[in-house]
Amino acid sequence: MKIGEFVKQCGTTKDTVRYYEELMLIQPDASNQYKEYSQKNIEDFRVIKEMQNLGLSLKIIQSVFKMKKKSGCGSQKLIRDVTIALEKQETFLMNEEIKIRNQRKQLRLLSAKLQSLIV
Repeated sequence: MKIGEFVKQCGTTKDTVRYYEELMLIQPDASNQYKEYSQKNIEDFRVIKEMQNLGLSLKIIQSVFKMKKKSGCGSQKLIRDVTIALEKQETFLMNEEIKIRNQRKQLRLLSAKLQSLIV
């Protein structure tokens, strides 16, 4: 399929697709005059979006895709590396959650102090 159909099926933009191509995340067949996108490209795009929704950066996603290409989809090394990336992201999110809880607590305390001044 051409880029227009790919964009429609993925619900994205041509600019996003081209950027992912630059990062070597999406690799259409370019053996003829036009790039041809496949079902595998759609699946790769969905994996990218799923990983982004988990908070993983494109840099991390790019390294996962490189490892996948090098080692194969089900390789032990790929699974281990993805697991490590997910664990790091979970730790990061837990730390962010603690910071947000502390900020909310500080906001409640400040709000209570300000409310006491109104009386």
